[in-house]
Amino acid sequence: MKNLEILRAEWRWSSRASVLLARIETTHSRSALITITIVITMIFLSACAARASTPTAIPTVMLDNNGSSPNNQSSNPDAITASAVVVPVNDVQLSFSSVGRVKTVDVKVGDNVTAGQTLVALDTTILEAKVKEAEADVLAADAQIRYLNRLATDPLHYESAQADLVRAQALLDSAKATLLAQSTLTAPIAGTIVSVDIAPAETVVPGQVIILLADLSKYQIETTDLSERDVTRVEIGQPATIFIEALNEEFPGTVVDIDRVSSTLGGDVVFPVMIELDKQPEGLLWGMSADVQIDAVE
Repeated sequence: MKNLEILRAEWRWSSRASVLLARIETTHSRSALITITIVITMIFLSACAARASTPTAIPTVMLDNNGSSPNNQSSNPDAITASAVVVPVNDVQLSFSSVGRVKTVDVKVGDNVTAGQTLVALDTTILEAKVKEAEADVLAADAQIRYLNRLATDPLHYESAQADLVRAQALLDSAKATLLAQSTLTAPIAGTIVSVDIAPAETVVPGQVIILLADLSKYQIETTDLSERDVTRVEIGQPATIFIEALNEEFPGTVVDIDRVSSTLGGDVVFPVMIELDKQPEGLLWGMSADVQIDAVE
């Protein structure tokens, strides 16, 4: 009987040990699975980071220049190259020399005008009043002289009255000249109205540019970035080649002027150079960009 109880006890402890071992094995399996999952995740993230840190190659795009040869690839290594712009040979900015109220604007953009043609007229009410005032002063001075003549006054008073008459006449002439000069704005050259920045009833001030007039029948080329280091090798009469980008064509030309005063471009000192085209191409417009190549002087 005693042996039977001992066997039963051993069997119970053996069953409990088996269950415990099974639990331990299950726990170890789960821990191993978690560890493997973490390792795989870390390897995957490392691979993604390495892939993201590798720069993607950017393909090089070659632009076709339609068979034209840019100036900076000139066969002449001593040639001077510069950017340029198309400008009219003759253009003027027009303004009044005094304050006034605009009465009429007789032109619009695109109109062709002749030299001496009236473009803008001011209200001349005040100027006309000054002319009338000056005329009255002349009459008064003249009447004073006639009065002194009747009185047979002394020469000193008579000379003073004559001086007053001369002064009054001068003021009258000045008022008339002012009325003539400041009442209208006329075209100094024949050309085309490029811009109009005024309207009737508006007020103009001295120096305010209100009309831009230009002769658009002939253009020339003006450089915009010719450096002070290169201008010493440029002379009037040198041949030049001009590539007009909008027309995709080259034209021959000649240097006709070098600016006497420099300007600055991005901190660099540059000198504008004017180049005359040997012929005026069709379709050329003010402001078109160009590339210039000038044969340098050694």
